[in-house]
Amino acid sequence: MGNSMYHYWKSQPEVLRQILEQRKSQTEEFVKLFCAVNPDKLYLIGSGTSLNAERAAAGYMETMLDVDVCAVPSSRIPQLRGERPMVVFISQGGSSTNTLQAMEQLAAYPSISITGEAECEIRRRSSHHMLIGCGEELAGPKTVGYTASVLCFYICALEAALAAGTIGPDKYDAEIGVLDLAVNQMEENIRRTEAWFRRNQDELVQIRKYVLVGCGSAFAAATEGCLKILETIKVPSMSFEFEEYLHGPIILTDRELGGVFYISDAPGERERMMELARCHAHFSPYAYMVTTDESIQGAKVLHALRTGHDHTQIFEAVLLPQLLAARVPELLGLAEGSPAYDLYTKNCPTKYNNGR
Repeated sequence: MGNSMYHYWKSQPEVLRQILEQRKSQTEEFVKLFCAVNPDKLYLIGSGTSLNAERAAAGYMETMLDVDVCAVPSSRIPQLRGERPMVVFISQGGSSTNTLQAMEQLAAYPSISITGEAECEIRRRSSHHMLIGCGEELAGPKTVGYTASVLCFYICALEAALAAGTIGPDKYDAEIGVLDLAVNQMEENIRRTEAWFRRNQDELVQIRKYVLVGCGSAFAAATEGCLKILETIKVPSMSFEFEEYLHGPIILTDRELGGVFYISDAPGERERMMELARCHAHFSPYAYMVTTDESIQGAKVLHALRTGHDHTQIFEAVLLPQLLAARVPELLGLAEGSPAYDLYTKNCPTKYNNGR
């Protein structure tokens, strides 16, 4: 269990707490480069789970830094805009071939790489580097690497904003307090998510396709959660922002569709999302709600702790699909990996030196 996906899922509170405690030293290189460049445009570049982390964190970084932040796939580099653009490359394993290619393509711009592993090809090719803080994650599908990457981006933004004078000490302390609360709540949310899983595991193993629906950062977390479900349970898995789900995708609702609905705390929106979950339950036995409202009861309901701030929903909402991905394959007796992926990457590697 020490290198299993479940092990890394359980380790998230401890790892994120350590990142918060070491934030000054961990972000030092980023802060130095940010202050030296004084960028008017910040590009975050990565692929897979790293790209999902970028997209989840970009809005918060933009708000704290007062700089345009653009999350970009490594394989689709746009023309860089701005008079002083700065580039951040992120790769947990540090060997993604498309990220290495992007580094070559953008070598003329000031940049820093962020990796999970200390010794890797991306670090060797970087003039500036920092660690995510999660260490090596030996399980294939990443869990702690995702939440650690998001937190890493958050603390980079806070430390650089404080150093650059974009935010003051009071604002900085308040934001750190929110992150600290979110990390502290993760242990209880993990306990509650495991209890929810035990109540529902007999029917969870029967689901053959998923949809996850949320608002704001819950939608961003759902997008990463769907990737984990697809990688492990090997069934179709889709994520939608709540309003967008109503404009077409809802037509896919049928008896086989498992639905996870992250109920908003916003008045009005909350009631409409609950009605959507009830509508799903009319057609499918697999309708699940994640909410803070203790008055909503039932075995399928997960009562989660939230900080009340949108950007920390990442750490609250991603736990459920991560646990599905960690536990359901074992119950179904599914083998890890994919012969199609192995055959393709043998001829067209996605990792430098095939990850060795």
